[in-house]
Amino acid sequence: MNLSTDAQASARAFIVAHARPLERAWYAYQFESGPAEAVLDTLAAFQNADGGFGHGLEPDVQLPNSSAIGTTVGLQHLRELNADASNLLVKRAIAYLLATYDPSIQTWQIIPDNVDDAPHAPWWAFDDELSQRWRGFLANPRAEIVGYLYEYASLVPQELRDQLGEAAASYIEGDPHLEMHDLLCYIRLVETDTLPETLRKRMMAKLVGAVDEMVARDPAAWAEYGLQPLTVVNSPESPFAGLLADAIPVNLDYLIQQQGGDGAWAPNWSWFGMYDDAWPAAEQSWKGVLTLNALRTLRVFGRFAPTD
Repeated sequence: MNLSTDAQASARAFIVAHARPLERAWYAYQFESGPAEAVLDTLAAFQNADGGFGHGLEPDVQLPNSSAIGTTVGLQHLRELNADASNLLVKRAIAYLLATYDPSIQTWQIIPDNVDDAPHAPWWAFDDELSQRWRGFLANPRAEIVGYLYEYASLVPQELRDQLGEAAASYIEGDPHLEMHDLLCYIRLVETDTLPETLRKRMMAKLVGAVDEMVARDPAAWAEYGLQPLTVVNSPESPFAGLLADAIPVNLDYLIQQQGGDGAWAPNWSWFGMYDDAWPAAEQSWKGVLTLNALRTLRVFGRFAPTD
């Protein structure tokens, strides 16, 4: 099964008409030979003076202020764009992370204390259980951030980088309970090209089992929020592509079938009645993000029907 040319055109029309400028710039860059500078310019609108990212870059956190979660999303974009350590957005983001690192807990608080000043998903509420809910922030966001500290090593004190790399490896070797986003943070870490192989091998030894256990292979489970094969394997080059080889073609078929009548892919989650006035705009932002990601995935796996 392939995504038909009409379906491709419908997805494009949605992005052009309804997605955020950031996703529109990405689509133009990746599918229509548009300029990379446009992606950087639209991404820069989400970066604050302190170097961190906010302003709803992660649509479930609408707070304008910078956060660790927002900054990791910003760095995901910069990694995708192959931005190097000389890029100003990268320099400022890494400087923000270094300035907000809390050595007393060896990690970053994932959201700021004032997150409730703006609409957000229920799981991002600031309360006494925040640290417990996110398991002390020791996987999310730490593992992902460690990847960026190695990727942009010239901007980071070597002692801190190596200390946190060892901490990330030791944590997962302790067989902690991993939530799905914890796993995704570790996957982004091991996908870091400049991660030392000794650390990568130690973490992969644990991640293979975690992926095997946590990823749903039954299509009946995919309607619910959770890990699908394509959540952890976004290209045939993924280190987990072989492990999930039997499920990936089925998941690609499913992804094609999930395109809506408006041309978009929609989130399979909501804010469960919180901030009813703000959720529609956040949902629209997510539709742009998910539609762009679906098109990227389907193309890289060769699931675009050829154009005439």
